[in-house]
Amino acid sequence: MKTGFGRAMTRFGRRYIIAVMSKPSKDHRTPAEKAAATARIVGSLKHEGYVPNAEDEAIHQQALRGEITSEEAIAIFRERGLKREQKALARKRPQIA
Repeated sequence: MKTGFGRAMTRFGRRYIIAVMSKPSKDHRTPAEKAAATARIVGSLKHEGYVPNAEDEAIHQQALRGEITSEEAIAIFRERGLKREQKALARKRPQIA
């Protein structure tokens, strides 16, 4: 049962319990603070071995514009990672002739 004031009422035995529904907090950071946070994240990724390239950036931009879903972007990156891993394993294996 819903009330008109953003609260949900749930039946509990013979009584109703009113649960207050809260909104997520708004991000009050300035664009400069958001950019600095993004730069820190990218710096951290670079430290871990991530190298940004034009292809990856294009996929990120498509996801931001809504042309592809984030799930599709994740699937693309996962597929590329698996291919990269297979290539690395193929180089490490000794070739049997």
